[in-house]
Amino acid sequence: MMMNIDDILQIILLCAVIFFPLGYLLQRRFPFWLTTLKSFVLSPRYLKSAGVWSRENLPANKKK
Repeated sequence: MMMNIDDILQIILLCAVIFFPLGYLLQRRFPFWLTTLKSFVLSPRYLKSAGVWSRENLPANKKK
């Protein structure tokens, strides 16, 4: 059973009819949740490096 171009176009049209209105409704309804999730996952505290710890420069370890 082979799919022809008409079947492919019908699938594309069906997906467009379903997902375009759904995306529009979700964009209007949940913008706060989306921005909160983005700010939590992509916040700078997860992207900055922690740095390197060095014990030799501490005042307690210096020899006189």
